[in-house]
Amino acid sequence: MKVFSICPVSIVMLSIIIISTNLMIPFSTETNCSNGDIVIAQSRVGTLPSGIPSFSVEITNACARGCSISNLHLKCGMFASAVLVNPKIFKRQDVDDCLVNGGSPLAAGSTISFKYANTFQYPLSLASATCG
Repeated sequence: MKVFSICPVSIVMLSIIIISTNLMIPFSTETNCSNGDIVIAQSRVGTLPSGIPSFSVEITNACARGCSISNLHLKCGMFASAVLVNPKIFKRQDVDDCLVNGGSPLAAGSTISFKYANTFQYPLSLASATCG
């Protein structure tokens, strides 16, 4: 039986590298997905009778390799809307954490959309997702 000894510093460095990699790649590492596969588009679409601007959001799985994407979380600040947004489509779970499609898979080429109203447009960006 061979026994290998590993310098404790090497283990610490390996842990740091793994942690850093997980923070930089929001997708699970077992698939072909990339950050560019999720396209988030927003536009102002009008104004409510109360004068509050309304916005349309489209979230598209643009994966050309046919991958479905689930557990899609967006950075969304303190997202709130003056009109009801279907929580099965888009739901703020915590500060800066909004769940798309209830965590269910979004098939390749599919788009999910919703409208919201607020005095300003929220910046939305990919936080994490699972591919496959």
